[in-house]
Amino acid sequence: MHRYTYHFYTGLITGLLIWVHPLGGLASRVRPTLPYPPTTLQRTATQAVFSPTEFYQTIRQYPDLVKLAKFDPIGMLQGTTIQPGLQATLTRDLVTKQLTTTTMMIPQGVVIAGRYRLTTAYDATGRTQSVLYVQDRFRHQLCNTVLLHGKPHVGGLAYDPHHQRIWLCSHRHGHGAIVSVSLAALRHFDPTTSIAVHYQQRWSLPTLSNASLLTYHHQALYVGQFKPGQTTLVARYPLTSAGTPYRMTTSHAILPKAVSDWHGKLPPNIQGMAFYDHYVLLSQSYGPSASHLLLFKRSQLIQQHQLTTGIAILRLPP
Repeated sequence: MHRYTYHFYTGLITGLLIWVHPLGGLASRVRPTLPYPPTTLQRTATQAVFSPTEFYQTIRQYPDLVKLAKFDPIGMLQGTTIQPGLQATLTRDLVTKQLTTTTMMIPQGVVIAGRYRLTTAYDATGRTQSVLYVQDRFRHQLCNTVLLHGKPHVGGLAYDPHHQRIWLCSHRHGHGAIVSVSLAALRHFDPTTSIAVHYQQRWSLPTLSNASLLTYHHQALYVGQFKPGQTTLVARYPLTSAGTPYRMTTSHAILPKAVSDWHGKLPPNIQGMAFYDHYVLLSQSYGPSASHLLLFKRSQLIQQHQLTTGIAILRLPP
């Protein structure tokens, strides 16, 4: 299977399962007041929410998606991975610090890291810790549920293949931030003995009020700021040979400040960003309306201060 097609399918599964979650597309901004749906499971569930038939029926409502994915029910089923944790996720209560299961996790970011597919999720009620699911993308198996610090939305995550390091979006003192953890630490994390995974690095991003989207490309991290309905600010942070951002030498803050060498503006409501060959792909979504996949030339991103007109706009599920 073509590499792009496979990555598209894996991201597509996540998007559709978010769409069919009981909270719908508004989950990222609305905290429900209803009690948790009951569950007797004491582990992270790996079952699909809906059947393949319901999945296909949803896809058929979006002609752009059918065309892009070269719709083939059998092939698509073989090339995808079920998003775990929607029926139940093993995590910790933020107050009692005791292990518990929640049925209210909302998947957010997804990235391919070697043989693994990593997905972040946060509890829509804010009662338990955010998590990261580690799946074997070849065997389609859940390998681990990693507990993150606190309850961040963790909208973006990226993989540095040269240092086998995962970068996650975070927040610190009114500014965006990024943190890192090794891929090995995710594989070996034990949720029954550790409160949360240990972050190797923590960096403040003084030019961004929040960090929502995140991707890795050519020894640099691209981090974007999300504000509903407003232009999406994005900045590039080059990495050293050791895989760390360059530090602002004039800063004496406890949390080091990363230095960016480029910044630009993207269309409103951008949730995700990816580079592929000579193109940049942007996912645009907010609320229960249909989302979009925007395609630009990579040269447009670097040469233009603000991206406005792409070469393709594809309509996708919320």
